[in-house]
Formats: sequence, structure tokens, C-alpha cells
Amino acid sequence: MTHASAPSIPSAPTQLLRIRAAVGSAIAIGPDFLRGDVDADTMATTMVDAVQTYVAAEKADGRDGSPLDSDAAELMPVLQELITCGGGYLAGRCDADCVARTMTELVGEFGETV
Repeated sequence: MTHASAPSIPSAPTQLLRIRAAVGSAIAIGPDFLRGDVDADTMATTMVDAVQTYVAAEKADGRDGSPLDSDAAELMPVLQELITCGGGYLAGRCDADCVARTMTELVGEFGETV
């Protein structure tokens, strides 16, 4: 008799890698956006997609995305900022200057660390 296995629960290190990958994907094009080589629509879409990719991977593992440790908890506000800012821009609630302020801060803080 074969038993179905439960969804795998990612370890804290796996989750942290996912969060860093999400932040890193937005940060990666941040400098190009800030130089004017990438438009605000692309930047905002990248921000939202990064968070949605993280959430989808967590859901696939049967989780809700809540942080598993203090390192993940420390980066959760960054994911929240990405989805809030990117989503706000795409919904017409803010402008490209707002996205630029957010990305200036995030690139400055995380550009070399994620």
C-alpha cells in the first residue's frame, strides 16, 4: 500500500533563499531603472512578480509564507514594500517617482547583500 506524502515544509534556510531571490530579482534591475534604462511599468511588474513567485513557492510547499526564523522575519518588510509599491504603481495609486524612491532605498540597502 502506498501512502501519499505530505507536502514538504521548507526549512528556514530554504525560505530565506527564496526571500533573498525575490528581493534580488527586483534589486537586479533597480540600477537600470534608476538610470532610466528600464521603465517604471517594467520595474513595478518585476517587483510584484518577485513577491508572487515567492508566495507561489511557499504555497506549493503548503505554507502561507510566514517567516520561519528571525532572518526571514527581518526581510519580510522588504517583500511587503515590493508588493505595496509595485502594486500601487500598477494600480495607479502612485507614480514613477515613488517607485524610484523605493528602489533607491532598496538598492542602497540591499544591492550588495542579497
